[in-house]
Amino acid sequence: MFKKNIFKNNNVVVTGGAGGIGSATCELFLNYSANVYLVDKDKEKIKKIKKKLKHPKLQTFNLDITSEKDVKNFYTKIANKKLNVHHLINNAGVATLNLCKDLSVKEWDLVMNVNLKGMFLMTKHAIPLFKKGSSILNISSQAARRAQKFTAHYNASKMGVIGFTRALALELAPDVRVNAISPGTIGTDMINNEINWRIKHGWDKSKYDVEKDWLDRIPLGRYQMPDNIAKAIVAVCSNQFSETTGETINVSGGAVME
Repeated sequence: MFKKNIFKNNNVVVTGGAGGIGSATCELFLNYSANVYLVDKDKEKIKKIKKKLKHPKLQTFNLDITSEKDVKNFYTKIANKKLNVHHLINNAGVATLNLCKDLSVKEWDLVMNVNLKGMFLMTKHAIPLFKKGSSILNISSQAARRAQKFTAHYNASKMGVIGFTRALALELAPDVRVNAISPGTIGTDMINNEINWRIKHGWDKSKYDVEKDWLDRIPLGRYQMPDNIAKAIVAVCSNQFSETTGETINVSGGAVME
């Protein structure tokens, strides 16, 4: 894909780094010689990914990105080492399922806090550490551009990611590029959560019905995998996309075309 050392001496921060897309992204950046700072709230997942990758250029940090104190402390550690942030991957996100009439304020706040507030805090406090040529990559979702029932709160948060991306691209140009990627239906264990919820609440009769509904909407006829999204993230952060900022790129197998 790229030369092995394309990200040599680059410091890359990946939030939600112990999850499916996050861990695949960390691994790919490491393969291209980057120094990777994996950020995640789940201690057990961090242990597993650290054991799996066993890479000298990987550093892990357990913190809550919705806590400004935690975020400030994280960046202070980087600043104290006289380091810059070359690429920030705002990947951490959370999704729940519910109809608006049944949605609690607590559930709404959870999704908004992680998907928007966390992204904002990680970005705000990284800005002083960016240098000319740095980039930010935010993870939105096909849900921002294609609505469905029982995800009004999630849809709203992911549309917010796109708006944030565009405004920030204007603020930080020409020194820092800011883009987003909207993944399609990702082939991870999270799929089973939605399938079970839809069946339990009577939206579908079986796993087959749910998957047929999803796959019928994807022209390529398959789920997108974490590795597919990681490749797109790394590509957009590279110099190959030096003229791209303020954009949201769909990686959805054709499910979203705009």
